Amino acid sequence: MKKIAVLNNKGGVGKSTVAVQISHGLSMLGFKVILVDLDGQNDSSLFLGISEKDYNKTFFDLIDKRNDVKLEDCIINARESLDLLPNSHIEEINAEFYRESRIDLILNEKLQGLENLGYDFVVVDCGPQRTRINDSVLCYVDNIVMPVQVEAAAVRACGSIYEYLSDLRLSPDKISLIIPNMYDQRTRDAKENLEFLREFFKDEDNIVTNPINRRVKITEAGKMGKTVFEYDEESAQQFFEVLERLVKKVG
Repeated sequence: MKKIAVLNNKGGVGKSTVAVQISHGLSMLGFKVILVDLDGQNDSSLFLGISEKDYNKTFFDLIDKRNDVKLEDCIINARESLDLLPNSHIEEINAEFYRESRIDLILNEKLQGLENLGYDFVVVDCGPQRTRINDSVLCYVDNIVMPVQVEAAAVRACGSIYEYLSDLRLSPDKISLIIPNMYDQRTRDAKENLEFLREFFKDEDNIVTNPINRRVKITEAGKMGKTVFEYDEESAQQFFEVLERLVKKVG
């Protein structure tokens, strides 16, 4: 079972959008996938057309010591071969994780049943910034996919992921793909920032993918609770190219 975090310390880079497209795309390639939504805004759930009225139990119930809840009770089906583990009370989850002495073990304990349920991939949508939840996710996963908005501030800040991993004493080899996102190929600034991104990671075994172009239809799809594979063929093709790289990297 491959475990992937979609993470960037900066908000607004399209992280949840990428997490949803990767998850649905992998399921369409024949893999059984679960998307674990640990972003407090619940965007992954919403982009799949799933809201709070569609579930009763969440990841929070798994760590709430007042409840005796099974992992299966918190999982809902989102698409064929794609399930979702939603969240609630994200600040309380983060506070609870601060009380844990072994942050490197907590997710292995809480999610240990996933492999027995037959999943090929676990994709975790992380919130922005450094949190105790994200600490635990980085200890849990084998691979990190980092979307980076192709604009100056985001590109120049992307190296902070190495500092984060170093602080947790984790290997930088966990970084599997960098996805340039929201790319506007019409502007010189975007082209320069893309080139800077490729140059920055040039020694990292070609981990920078082709960019995902800025398209209104990607935003529209999310607002309608659909993925690009259900809404826009051109956008879907871009993500399939990313998926091909991802499967080769983590396979």
